[in-house]
Amino acid sequence: MTRVAILGLGEAGRVFASGLAGHAQIAGWDPVATGDLPGIEVAADAAGALGGASAVLAFTASAHSADALETAVAHADPGTLYADFATADPALKRSLAARAATAGLRFADAAIMAPVRRGAGAAPVVASGDGAPALVELLAGGGIPAEIVEGGAGAAAARKLLRSILVKGLTAVMIESLRAAEAEGLGEWFGEHLLQTLTGLDREQLAGFVDGTSAHAARRVHEMQAAAAMSDAADTGSDMSRAAAAVLRSVAERGVPELRA
Repeated sequence: MTRVAILGLGEAGRVFASGLAGHAQIAGWDPVATGDLPGIEVAADAAGALGGASAVLAFTASAHSADALETAVAHADPGTLYADFATADPALKRSLAARAATAGLRFADAAIMAPVRRGAGAAPVVASGDGAPALVELLAGGGIPAEIVEGGAGAAAARKLLRSILVKGLTAVMIESLRAAEAEGLGEWFGEHLLQTLTGLDREQLAGFVDGTSAHAARRVHEMQAAAAMSDAADTGSDMSRAAAAVLRSVAERGVPELRA
């Protein structure tokens, strides 16, 4: 059975370790998070986890990606698959890929494109880099959906960060607007309005949001300035409203990208 080393046993590392446990021999290591994991060998140190592994999956914060790779370089055999799952900028992933290549490791830039709380089988992965085919094959054996994206290391990371801009930005907008609605005594009405707006969207409506901005950017800047003033008066925060106004101001010079789908 294939031996897979998991570096980082936080939420994502544990979920993927459990998802692969019936398909591969899993050895995990984490300098902080340990505890019992059924069907998984929790090693006493990195060397114990990496010894004999044909694949290494690193689930660390981006600030620790380089250190995790150096740990693998020190203990893994040439030809070993090394997959970095950190959410990081594409330039860092390209740097890691270059270091891995120097050490003779096959590098996969991996990005998880959905929350892992529902399990690894419901957390699709995109992968790029020379190790991507091997990673996709490994994950598929454990029932984890994964696909290769073109463009080399960094391409998967870029997709994850673009999703983050959308989802985290939308989340921040919702929080700011819900706070303002509550301050105005309109929390119940606005909550329902928010749900109707988001669940009722289709491609034509989305295109209308984007395309209509070219003609109405100046008016919409004033709208967001007024919204920011309302939020400031209630002391609920206006960061997202002011950021939206700044983006709308840029339309006159930079235009609006085409919505392609």
